[in-house]
Amino acid sequence: MYTMSVWSGDRAIDSICWVTVTADVRAVAARLPADPEAFLAAHRAARPDGTPGERRSAVLAHALFEDGTTRIARAHARISGGRTYRFSFGYRSTALDGRLGAAHTIELPFVFDLADEPWLHGPAGLLGPDPAPAGLAARVHGAWVAFAGTGNPGWAAYDPRRPVAEALGG
Repeated sequence: MYTMSVWSGDRAIDSICWVTVTADVRAVAARLPADPEAFLAAHRAARPDGTPGERRSAVLAHALFEDGTTRIARAHARISGGRTYRFSFGYRSTALDGRLGAAHTIELPFVFDLADEPWLHGPAGLLGPDPAPAGLAARVHGAWVAFAGTGNPGWAAYDPRRPVAEALGG
């Protein structure tokens, strides 16, 4: 039987929701399998200045990305013999005055080691006006290349008993 390595990741998603009210946030959170009020309380504590739109985005990101990748990682870790790896990409773009945040696809310039390209910066750039953190693109790109070549990105395998994801850029 062939066993393959699995590498799952998520982002600290912060997409833009222009018109969202607190009732909206609670309605979306109520669909989470976990305790929605505890989740919202943790988010409020981590980002006390967060808007209802940001809270709704956090709930959606958890439901769409983090929760699913965690379930996959747990299931694969049980059968893979230590060949499951998790990461969380948390770099927050400064585009749109920082409102774009760690939205879906923000990691791609880092995966392909392109984060210093001028066309990704400035008023219309995906990464915004600020320079990318020194060394982050090389680290992320190196991990992806290592995983593609060896099945190991260069950090400890995921263990569901100690569910920790490697933090990249956060």
